[in-house]
Amino acid sequence: MDANFILMYVVQALGGLAGGNILGALTRGGGGVVGRSIFGLVGGLGAGWAAANVEFVSEMAANWQNLLAGAPGAHLANFITGAIGGGLLGLIGGIVVRPRG
Repeated sequence: MDANFILMYVVQALGGLAGGNILGALTRGGGGVVGRSIFGLVGGLGAGWAAANVEFVSEMAANWQNLLAGAPGAHLANFITGAIGGGLLGLIGGIVVRPRG
């Protein structure tokens, strides 16, 4: 495993962390900041896995890579992919996991 491979998943996890917390907070659920962070990290990494293994998702991620040229474009595409996956899972977690009372 080289550093670029690991960095790809780190950037996707950070994007998922941001997306999960933002969309999970909109529903005021998800187990608080820690729960939404966990949902976001898992969703971001899941979206990254899907971008590597599912043709439709990889085509979408390839379109985001064209927003910037070179390596920054690849990192931006990974961040957006992670943010979408984390946001989706954070939104679902925010709806399903509700606070007591």
